[in-house]
Amino acid sequence: MLYSNVSDLAPLFRPERTWFLTVTLADADSTLLTRHVSELADSARDFEHLHPFETIATVILPNHMHAIWVLPEDDNDFRRRVEYLQASFARRMVEGGHVAERDADKIWHPRFWDYRIRDAIDMERHIGFMHGNPVKHGLVSHPDKWRYSTWHNFRADGFALWTSEPLRTSGEP
Repeated sequence: MLYSNVSDLAPLFRPERTWFLTVTLADADSTLLTRHVSELADSARDFEHLHPFETIATVILPNHMHAIWVLPEDDNDFRRRVEYLQASFARRMVEGGHVAERDADKIWHPRFWDYRIRDAIDMERHIGFMHGNPVKHGLVSHPDKWRYSTWHNFRADGFALWTSEPLRTSGEP
């Protein structure tokens, strides 16, 4: 179950420019993202001024991350942003001695999942899914206990958006 007032989320939604993304490490058993979350954040900041985007929500798990990004009106190329994030993070892992240079191109799964958010209700569902993901994966019993999430920001703003139910997309019951 989701708990919020969807109308309060409506100003965050931008038609045709709001994307839900899932980016996954190649090694399903890896904990690289949570062990190096600051490097991941730095990687996102590296290119934000070159290819702007607004992060509405995010959750970082040990081997994958979810994000909702809003892109500028004149540049809807989220793929370039994801590829830059992946390359920048891989470079940081090599420079920090966490990954061998020969393995830098093997950090990320070669594909990522993208979905265009349709409206504020759809965005609420995706935010709830993201915030509940650490619970779904058995990492914590409640989103309050997962530190790598915008759950805390949403809760501070009066929202308690989370669910451990599977995410359903259009056409599913």
